[in-house]
Amino acid sequence: MRELRVAFLGFGTVGRALHALLERRRDDLARELGVECRVTGIASRRLGWLADVAGVDAVQPGGTDHTDVHAWLAASDADVVFEAIPLDPMHGQPALDYLRAALEHGAHAISANKGPVVHGYRELTALAATMRREYRFEAAVMDGAPVFSLVRECLPMSGLHAIRGVFTSTATVVLEAIERGATLADGVAEAQRLGIAEADPTYDLDGWDSAVKLCALANVLLGGTLRPQDVQRAGIRSLSEQEIRRAASEGRPYRLQGEVTRTSRGDLEARVAPMQCRLDGPFGVVHGASLVMHYEADVFPGGLTVTSHEPDAVTTAYGMLADLAAILKRCP
Repeated sequence: MRELRVAFLGFGTVGRALHALLERRRDDLARELGVECRVTGIASRRLGWLADVAGVDAVQPGGTDHTDVHAWLAASDADVVFEAIPLDPMHGQPALDYLRAALEHGAHAISANKGPVVHGYRELTALAATMRREYRFEAAVMDGAPVFSLVRECLPMSGLHAIRGVFTSTATVVLEAIERGATLADGVAEAQRLGIAEADPTYDLDGWDSAVKLCALANVLLGGTLRPQDVQRAGIRSLSEQEIRRAASEGRPYRLQGEVTRTSRGDLEARVAPMQCRLDGPFGVVHGASLVMHYEADVFPGGLTVTSHEPDAVTTAYGMLADLAAILKRCP
């Protein structure tokens, strides 16, 4: 049995859910991968940079508080760093610097953050290869549903040329509330009660969250170099409540969709906008917190669709656990 020192960079809802999941899967990790996890570092804005190579109690975190990420990494001596801090869509910071530091320290870096994927995917992947470590980010776009690994492991030489999806549940909950006769403000309040909307939901409603996810998909799976400002973007506030209700009554409801396609010239074009969807199409299943990813490839004439119904923090945590399992199988 090998001890695996793990550190949590960000210990909010997802970090705590991941720690609980690691505890529940302790026997599986030992039996299938031959490892036992010891938490040696926890860092967050509330807790500071806590580290102790002998172990940190994740229920009541303690240990020495260090000054920065470099001192924290040295003190925790982490083999794996799990990163789940708030997103910076325009620069990917400070997560990008933190992940770079983790890899330079010699740890595998597993992230639920799409910002570094957009702004540093190639750099971090190259650095990981140099250090003989891995940078993984399966949970960054659709929680724990297979997105990047599906293409990497299961769709080689498929001729992938377009990706479409519904990437934010907040917009869907608001649209459905308006369809039922409520106002946009009522829909936002409902999404906040459900715990899926931030105190300021404009980032989801105006399409920025979807745009960042679309850039991550384009840059990793289609070889692009897109940034959020490159995405044509319109949010659901561009629609009137009457338009939303009329479309739903006609059986073609609006959903906030993102799509990136390769043109005949080989360029990538990306847009996020509220678009009507057929109930018998790939996005007809989108209700509440459901998310959908639709791949278009030469070998799938009608496309290939992955749907995640009602994902939560545990779903996101599972995406990070799946990354850990893949790393340990690849780098025993």
